[in-house]
Amino acid sequence: MLTELIETEAHTTRDGMLNLSFNVGVSDADVNVTVHVRPVVSAKGIATSWPVGYFERLAGSMPELERPEQSDYDVRLSLP
Repeated sequence: MLTELIETEAHTTRDGMLNLSFNVGVSDADVNVTVHVRPVVSAKGIATSWPVGYFERLAGSMPELERPEQSDYDVRLSLP
C-alpha cells in the first residue's frame, strides 16, 4: 500500500461528530491516519467557524486601546 492523500468534504452531526469511512485497499492492517479539519466557506463567503489564523491576527490589532489605572478597592472585614 502506498501513502496516499485523500481529500473530501463531509458534514458533522448535530452533536459535533464527524463520521468518515474510506476504502484504503488493504485489509486487517495497522495504518497511520492524519485528520486535518478546516471550516468550509459558504457561497456567501462566510466561514462556519473562526478562520485559520484569526486570533493571531486579532491579538494586538488595537494598540490605541489601553486599560486605565485601577482605583483602590474597599477594605472589608475579614471573615471569622
